[in-house]
Amino acid sequence: MSGSLSVQGLLLKEKALVGCRRNRIGHLDARIKIILLVVAVVCNAARPDYRLSIGFLLIAWVGMAAARVPFRYAVWFVLAPLWASLPVIVGLSLGLGDTPLFSIWHFNIYAEGLIQGMQAALRVLADTAWSGLLFLTTPFTDILTALRRFRIPVLVVDTLGFMYRYIFLLWEEFIAMRIAANARGGLLGWRKEWYATGVIIAQVCIRAYDRAERIHEAMRCRGGV
Repeated sequence: MSGSLSVQGLLLKEKALVGCRRNRIGHLDARIKIILLVVAVVCNAARPDYRLSIGFLLIAWVGMAAARVPFRYAVWFVLAPLWASLPVIVGLSLGLGDTPLFSIWHFNIYAEGLIQGMQAALRVLADTAWSGLLFLTTPFTDILTALRRFRIPVLVVDTLGFMYRYIFLLWEEFIAMRIAANARGGLLGWRKEWYATGVIIAQVCIRAYDRAERIHEAMRCRGGV
């Protein structure tokens, strides 16, 4: 997805790729999928029961499997946010409960806190699985169309379209800079790799800000802002 591809071109290309593996779930209206996602998230948050979370998780995975979503895409989409749950699990395990399981240095890990932390992580997995069921089986252009039909402000929908478009540009810049750093030996050893990755991320953020300023100025010149 090169930098010369327009927003419309990107969405049409993605729609064609998703359409190659469409079935009944893929052809389901995006509005219905969004409603099901909202219902699942609300029910999962309103009733913190691990059995309900497991049920939602299994349903989402079965849905993605039925839609023939590539397994590695589903795993990355679902498990990527899980790291954010680790501080919650650790915090609850250290500070909540009366039954210590074991100690790490001078800190006790409590059974009650660990159970609640694992239940919170399970709810996160269930919610992200349902998000994956929506985004991995529905072209983004259909999602934007559904949001418009839900009377979401046009400015919000257009902003989401631009964000989706430029995520790929920033990712391409990150990969290109990482390849260049690797060719210069900047990724030899984990210390150099971490340092180089941090520098690359900083440069990508700076370039993203500069690109946003140029796009905003161009839209102002065309009367789009």
